[in-house]
Amino acid sequence: MKVLVSKYAGFCPGVKRAVGLALNHANQRERISTWGPLVHNRETVDYLKEHGVDSTERLENAHETILIRSHGISPMVRAELHESGKQIVDATCGYVLRIHRLVEQLSQKGYWLVIVGDPLHPEIVGITGWSGSRYSIVANLQEAELLLVPEPIAVVVQTTFSADDFQQIATALENKYPDIRIHDTICPATRERQAEIADLAAQVNLMLVIGGKHSANTKKLINICQETGVKTHHIESTADIQTLWFQDCFRVGIAAGASTPEWIIREVVEMVEEFKNDGLEEREAAVDSLDQETRPLGVGDIVVGKVVQVNPDEILVDVGYKLEGLIRRDELSFRKVDNCAELVQAGDQIEAEVICSSDDLLELSVRKLAQHKAWKDVKDAFENQTPVSGKVVEVVKGGLIVDLGLRGFMPASLVDLRFVEDLSQFMGQEVTVMVIELEKRRNKVIVSRKAWLQQQSEVEKKVTLEKLQEGSTVKGVVRRLTGFGAFVDLGGIDGLIHVSEVAHHRVEDPSEVLHEGQEVEVFVLKVDANDERISLSLKKTQPDPWTQVGQKFRPGDVLEGKVVRLAGFGAFVELIPGVDGLVHVSQISEDHVEKPEDALSVGQVVKVKIRDIDTQNKRVSLSIRDGSLTPKVRTPREDSKPKEQLNSYSATIGERLGNLFDSKDE
Repeated sequence: MKVLVSKYAGFCPGVKRAVGLALNHANQRERISTWGPLVHNRETVDYLKEHGVDSTERLENAHETILIRSHGISPMVRAELHESGKQIVDATCGYVLRIHRLVEQLSQKGYWLVIVGDPLHPEIVGITGWSGSRYSIVANLQEAELLLVPEPIAVVVQTTFSADDFQQIATALENKYPDIRIHDTICPATRERQAEIADLAAQVNLMLVIGGKHSANTKKLINICQETGVKTHHIESTADIQTLWFQDCFRVGIAAGASTPEWIIREVVEMVEEFKNDGLEEREAAVDSLDQETRPLGVGDIVVGKVVQVNPDEILVDVGYKLEGLIRRDELSFRKVDNCAELVQAGDQIEAEVICSSDDLLELSVRKLAQHKAWKDVKDAFENQTPVSGKVVEVVKGGLIVDLGLRGFMPASLVDLRFVEDLSQFMGQEVTVMVIELEKRRNKVIVSRKAWLQQQSEVEKKVTLEKLQEGSTVKGVVRRLTGFGAFVDLGGIDGLIHVSEVAHHRVEDPSEVLHEGQEVEVFVLKVDANDERISLSLKKTQPDPWTQVGQKFRPGDVLEGKVVRLAGFGAFVELIPGVDGLVHVSQISEDHVEKPEDALSVGQVVKVKIRDIDTQNKRVSLSIRDGSLTPKVRTPREDSKPKEQLNSYSATIGERLGNLFDSKDE
């Protein structure tokens, strides 16, 4: 049996972008809502929800960040969202935005809009909002033929509509209204997907189309397949697949709608590939037909014997009878090996089950017996939701094979808490997993290491939250760096070091000081057990540089420093990391300086004289007015706008302290 997969199967570019944006925001620990389900696929929606992305169409239920899905929305809804004050992330597909602009322009020019598509589809609902009140929706050829509307008329079409159906509708409308304007707004990716699946369906005798039950583009793909006459099944995941479909099947085609994630497609392909090589049922049927009286040993009997010969494709076993038992390579283990010698050696003692017996042949199976023995343990683990352990023995397309005494498949999405790009790192590892799906008839065992890690994480998180106290110092590991801070694993739960708490000196990006995987000691600022949020500080575990100021500097000292910030009332100069002194605008030069930037620039190294030190209030007053220190004052540009003169004593305490008290939000 040959398996052919559509090259356009899975997310279209618009959906891929929307899902990526949603997960990126969720990974930044933001709580995000999508305005309506992001895709018409239950598995994907559940996956997004697990990662902190839910959906709603009620503002009162939405989080502070709202993502507009690729289908787009009407201008009225868009205005409502922006007026709510929430952060709006627009993931509207570019082709849909083009339709919005087009129908708005046509409506303003007085055209009656004919919108071709599913009237209940969110994309069509959004388009109608940009069309004013002069529009009609046409879903099929019959409705087009009955349409009666005033001229002039313009036509647009849903991006995922069937290209062939639209051509028929457009022809019918042109016959009724010769001056009609036809705009083919079907997405190019949709057109390519539909054309390619028609070719694929013509090459196979069974088609599997993966997609949500309510997905419009998936239904169109199914219709295209059925029109070719090929037997077609609509599935949402591997759970919908039935073994009987593949009887007498030589070529299977697999396609997927634009809302189907790649990992579901991989799982389906993997399962169908398994059917391709599964001869177990045929073998057992042949065994049942044997004459029971001719067997020296009965099928199903258990024997113990010694390996006497090892060949690449089979081994011979002495079981103490007149015949030596034959074990073929694929009956030694479910593991795929090139040579039996990789699994056994001459002299090994093994236990096996008789699967075929006659006067001149005794065929055995180690694999089948091992599966029978392991099945009870796996079944108990599934029913009681207890963990089991096994060794990763194979990396396959879409996941890992785990030896549980029988073959356990672990999809790539369930290997770890976060997506793992390179699965080969798990090869040969002993892993603990939860059995999440079980079907004995098909020898189907689906396991999840992610589920086990989540259980352990919850237990560890609870213990950590109970032990953690504000004001204490604890150790952790930096797991993730962002522009606003660093997330530190404290044991089952992450705490955040805000960028303002990374060091005593000003830090633009946490990566200047920290790196992922680094072990750090941190100070616990705040613990919110209800929201499971922990605020940490790294700088509070480090010596305060202000304790060195009184020892290193004295009023009257002249030294070099770097200008780190300019304000209207003066310039801040770094003396040592974490300690800035203020040069008031009146102390920059003997000449009049209207603005500090007329004489200084950020990053410039200057000589300064210490006028005063107040270590208790963490203030150092500096001067550059000494003739030997004074920088050249730049002549203001003629077109520069005049500013009000600043009184040298008008700065507030907060202004004089500058970035020493910058908030975390800055």
